[in-house]
Amino acid sequence: MVRQAKVTAMLAMAAGLILMMGVAGASAASPLPDPSTAGVAERLYRLDCGHSLANDESVWTPGKNVGRDIEFSSTCWLIKHGSQWLLWDTGVPEATLNDPRGWSTLPKLIVYHLDKSLTSQLAAIGLKPGDITYVAVSHTHGDHIGNVNLFPEATVLIQRAEYNWIHSSNGPNENVNQLMALARKLLGTPKKLQLLDGDTDVFGDGSVVLISTPGHTPGSQSLLVHLKKSGFIILSGDVAHSAENLRNDVVPTLNTDRAASIASMEEIKRLIATYKATIFINHDKKQTDTLKLLPAFYD
Repeated sequence: MVRQAKVTAMLAMAAGLILMMGVAGASAASPLPDPSTAGVAERLYRLDCGHSLANDESVWTPGKNVGRDIEFSSTCWLIKHGSQWLLWDTGVPEATLNDPRGWSTLPKLIVYHLDKSLTSQLAAIGLKPGDITYVAVSHTHGDHIGNVNLFPEATVLIQRAEYNWIHSSNGPNENVNQLMALARKLLGTPKKLQLLDGDTDVFGDGSVVLISTPGHTPGSQSLLVHLKKSGFIILSGDVAHSAENLRNDVVPTLNTDRAASIASMEEIKRLIATYKATIFINHDKKQTDTLKLLPAFYD
């Protein structure tokens, strides 16, 4: 009996530690939510985080559309969950605002422009950067982490594989090496950095779940959001750059792992079927232009 009591006490202590660890304790062991019992987030807002023009679409569609211009959207998302707020990606740096020269991660390939600042869009619904609880990073390319430093009090959620990758040695692709160097500069050293190991249930109720989708980068992730009226929505990150690429498993030349990219796209398609989910593809400007924009929201 004494031994059993000790075991019970140890289990209780372990459970307490997991609760204290919050998101850290909910890491890779967290299962995907049961569609019938998953909790719900209250609101999902789209923020305009820039747009870009690239001079060679074939980088994203290898073997097709060589030398053809393509315009991309850059989208951030804001999620309200009770009294807490989660920001998904932070877009192009605010210093780019209304600069006719634009800004670039790879100047020979693509130029980004910004018409609205992230902070002004948050202010439009009464929020300040200090009100954001979590900043979840889909991956570390500059157009996704350009404003992480505006949220010093937020917990930054990033896959451990992603963090380790940008701090690793250079590889054979110079464009990828350049993106890694820029990522180290823009990410800096967040005061509250939470490294994740796989799928993570952020709030512990199945309403907001980070999904590991490596391939575009080693630690890329997507986001599954559950809303009362809109149902399940998947925010793609850069698992695919267009609906056509997702449908046909097309892998851009900048992706770090072709096989992992295809596996991640197949996993996203499986999740769409399982949860009867809608997918919002970050850079698909044709789709993005049809979506609600803050202060409008999905609920």
